[in-house]
Amino acid sequence: MLNQCSEVIEFDLEANSVKSIPLSSCRFDLDKTHKLYWVHCDLTQVDDLNHFAKQPWLPESLLELCRHRDMRTQMIDESDSLTLQIPCLLDPEQSRPRMIRFDYLLIHLTHQICFTASASPMPALLAFKKSYTKSLTYAKTPCFILFLILDDVINDYSRVLLTFETTADHLDIKIRETHDVNFNEVMASKKQVMKLKRHVASIRDILMRISGRKFTVISNACRLSLTNLFTHCQTIINEADAIRDFMKEMLDQIDNTLMQKMNNTMKVLTGFAAIFLPLTLIAGIYGMNFQFMPELTWRYGYYYALMLMAVCAMILLFIFKKIKWF
Repeated sequence: MLNQCSEVIEFDLEANSVKSIPLSSCRFDLDKTHKLYWVHCDLTQVDDLNHFAKQPWLPESLLELCRHRDMRTQMIDESDSLTLQIPCLLDPEQSRPRMIRFDYLLIHLTHQICFTASASPMPALLAFKKSYTKSLTYAKTPCFILFLILDDVINDYSRVLLTFETTADHLDIKIRETHDVNFNEVMASKKQVMKLKRHVASIRDILMRISGRKFTVISNACRLSLTNLFTHCQTIINEADAIRDFMKEMLDQIDNTLMQKMNNTMKVLTGFAAIFLPLTLIAGIYGMNFQFMPELTWRYGYYYALMLMAVCAMILLFIFKKIKWF
């Protein structure tokens, strides 16, 4: 199980070094422009949030958003900061996704600090922790932290979508080979793909707004990099649409298979009804009880009626076998 605690990481651009600062003794040298900070707060730990709330660079509006979570994608632009709230995947590594779990990640960007907060462990943040040392060489502002986190978030969506594509291929093969696929299974996968698409589209819209405007905390180089992420989001959305259409075709194929099975069943039932129709007719004729019916007084009339019924049934059964109704 993922575990993600509150932490503070200091990036020294002059010394090209990274160090972790304990929460109890952390102080931010914001007068030294060569020092950048990544601060993460676990929102399940109220004491950690109260500790960070004492910092002057953390606005009250952000604290309210942390304490009273508004579960929707949003962007808040202020004069010297940018705040994003985006949906992130919680388990992107599952091999056969059934129910995708999401939670929202808060990102607050200033000129020297990138603050993140979440109530759940975020795989994208764990991936960022493994990769930020490799990216320190080209870091100039906290924008590199924003870019790496967003890149990991979008890559998680891409991986899950690839899993759905593989699942769709398996279901398609199963339909073609066995004609035995649960309609609800395909429908559930389609709903999850559409849910994933909606979340990626919300991130794409935020990236479009950031790429198309000038923000004091977003450098020109970062804006170009975020444009690439916007293109990646658009590619994921197009792939999600393709998978949705593919699954729609599978649902139509399942419907056709069910209709074919129903038609075959109705054909068999119709055949049996046709076989019993002349038998019922014969029984009805000899059951009219008219006074002058020769077969009623004939010694072998009963056996004659049964034989007539059997012959009619056998002739009809032979005809239906011939035309492959049975």
